[in-house]
Amino acid sequence: MDNALEQRLKDIQPLLQELWPALARSLTQAELPALEVLGTAPSHIELRKDVYDQTHALFMEWRSALESYLGHLIVHANGRCYAEFDVLCAHPTKPKWVVEAVTAWGQQGAVKTELRLLPALE
Repeated sequence: MDNALEQRLKDIQPLLQELWPALARSLTQAELPALEVLGTAPSHIELRKDVYDQTHALFMEWRSALESYLGHLIVHANGRCYAEFDVLCAHPTKPKWVVEAVTAWGQQGAVKTELRLLPALE
């Protein structure tokens, strides 16, 4: 791992300490269990160049042992982030809805979360 990547990972630790509980809280408030993947080491990490402003964003991806996609987190150079993790289950209190994913966005001190819902098939 190169020094720039190591430094970015170190720099975002306070954000991660805020992000993981926020995602878990979003799920538990909807009476869903927290995802086991939250807070675990990612399967893949890289710095990706933003073609718009030429900065480097930290990209992390989580995959299962069978390589199926579980979720990702991107932290831009300005500290803003976006995370998305698959949930894929029926909503426990809203039978006409399916929870597709839990998402988070913002920056340290101002992380927002929500569940992404889809209409259930009838």
